[in-house]
Amino acid sequence: MLAIGGAAAFCAAVTFLLQIAIARGLPATDIVLVTASATLLLSLVAAAFSFRAFNHAKLFAADLERLTRSMDAAIKDVALRGDREAARHEELHAAVSNRLDALSARISPADADTDEPHPAVVADTPAPARKGRQAPAEPHAPAPTDAPGVEIALRRVMAGGQADLSLQPIIAAGRGEAGGFEVHFHVQPEEGKPVDIRRLEQPVADVDPAAFERLAVVSAAEAARRQLGDISEKMPAHVAVSDALLDDGLEFATVLDIFKLHPALAKSVVVSLPFEVVDSGRHAAALELLSGLEIRLAVEDWPGSRPGLDKLKASGVGVVKIAAQRLLDRVKLRKGQPNGAALVEIADGAGVEIIATDVASEDDAVSLIDMGVDLMTGERLSAPRRLRTDAVAGRRL
Repeated sequence: MLAIGGAAAFCAAVTFLLQIAIARGLPATDIVLVTASATLLLSLVAAAFSFRAFNHAKLFAADLERLTRSMDAAIKDVALRGDREAARHEELHAAVSNRLDALSARISPADADTDEPHPAVVADTPAPARKGRQAPAEPHAPAPTDAPGVEIALRRVMAGGQADLSLQPIIAAGRGEAGGFEVHFHVQPEEGKPVDIRRLEQPVADVDPAAFERLAVVSAAEAARRQLGDISEKMPAHVAVSDALLDDGLEFATVLDIFKLHPALAKSVVVSLPFEVVDSGRHAAALELLSGLEIRLAVEDWPGSRPGLDKLKASGVGVVKIAAQRLLDRVKLRKGQPNGAALVEIADGAGVEIIATDVASEDDAVSLIDMGVDLMTGERLSAPRRLRTDAVAGRRL
């Protein structure tokens, strides 16, 4: 447009000058000469602009060709990486399935017809759920304590001072074996299916929660002392307690006495506490006593912050337990809360282990492994498995 406008202005100027020359009587030969010179000059300028435009068009075409080729190469690279990631995902999924199968086979009992039971656990539950099909109904899934007959059975257990335990494997996906066990009370009502109770989530008449938690710790320690199954420093028993035990001087002193009497058992038991109990600071002295006996602590439902994690570590916490749904960003976050990947990064940077809880499927397990989470537990992966009835005497020691 600029060139066309310039050419039009040049023609107008030449025409104006010619009119002046004609009006003043300039000879015809001079007028023709001036007109030819102007036409030649205009042609040269037009040729120069055309040559420049041609070069620009040629360069633009070359750039466009290079861009097209680059985009084509990038698309092919992304497609290739997508195929590789899909193949890796399938390989990882197969590896997780194989490891879960191996773990299930290793901690499952011998055939029911054999005379000798498995030395560690007797399975009352089906094998872990697999991708593409639903897990069969669980014969003794965790149930509320107000289910018919459960409270009566629980009172009977507490009165007898002996606990029948179930252990739920905490799967170490990287090693293909258990990385610990969640301890549950295995309670059998007079009628109906047995239930597994990890922690008293609501009051039960005539059942002292502090005594319940003391009995759970005692029973887990006794199981570790008898060296049942894989309860060890590498695969400890996680016992869920609350502020009820920490606030009860007599029951808490009983727990401390057990580990003072058997100091080697301290590394075989992990005391698992709600985040609020540790974060409040009200039980600093009790937590210090536990840490002094080298009893490891775990915190449940850590919300996620580096300063808060440093505070937990100062209280002796080495493990944080976070729901799989939270790690996979399937819950609504409050303003300022880190996402799942950030939680893993913060914990890893602080040297604190993460256990993903309530893992619902193997697909979720694969996603967690991709994030860097190795330890996980869930009903769909492996349900609680009952210890032999005569294996543990959870009495006061």
